[in-house]
Amino acid sequence: MQIAEELHRSGRPVTLATGEHVRVPRRYRGRDVMWWLDAAGVLDQGLGEIDDVVRARNLASFQLAGGDRTVDFNALQSQGVRLVGKLAGIRDGAAQFSGSLRNVAALADLKLNRLLDGFDAHAGGRGERPEPTLVPERPLLGLDLARGEIRTVVWATGIKPDLSWVELPVFDYKGRLRHDGGVVDWPGLYVTGLPVLRRRRSTFIDGAAADAADLVAHLAAHLSGRPAAPSRP
Repeated sequence: MQIAEELHRSGRPVTLATGEHVRVPRRYRGRDVMWWLDAAGVLDQGLGEIDDVVRARNLASFQLAGGDRTVDFNALQSQGVRLVGKLAGIRDGAAQFSGSLRNVAALADLKLNRLLDGFDAHAGGRGERPEPTLVPERPLLGLDLARGEIRTVVWATGIKPDLSWVELPVFDYKGRLRHDGGVVDWPGLYVTGLPVLRRRRSTFIDGAAADAADLVAHLAAHLSGRPAAPSRP
């Protein structure tokens, strides 16, 4: 989101391809959205309180930029950034985009309003809601790359851990590490620093302290031969 805005402000035309995303406002009812997530207890939800832990661990990061203003798809489009669906592939020199842009945006808006409903339930009253995501009436589904309109492609695909050096049978059929709250399916082996490791707060820097305390307690019990505490918070 920030890269698209910065490139557009530099005078370059920008086309932004988007897939599933998490939309939140930078501020809500006079407070930063991270303040609300903390105050409403969302960040402290443990694994037993999350309906689908695997999905929660694979969600995209929040669309959040620094400062006080919200940088979302509406803000970008008002500046002139062109919005298209997720890049589906490149064939015969043409980029192909998914036709699900409208549905993806509607789902993000639905989840946004559910989150804000939770904030309002915590604080009482109701705040002003962001406008629904604007989607082009006929989103672009293909773009001929040979025309020269697109001269640079920026891949913003995020990162994934490389655990190929762990030579133990602790991975599932998809290559994911088998663990329960950081306690790996192998005696004495632990992992930390992963999204939603033990609670939603684990995804952020300030979640490291609580995760470390839990895992160290489990490790100490393992080393002493005592029964370990339950691995889940």
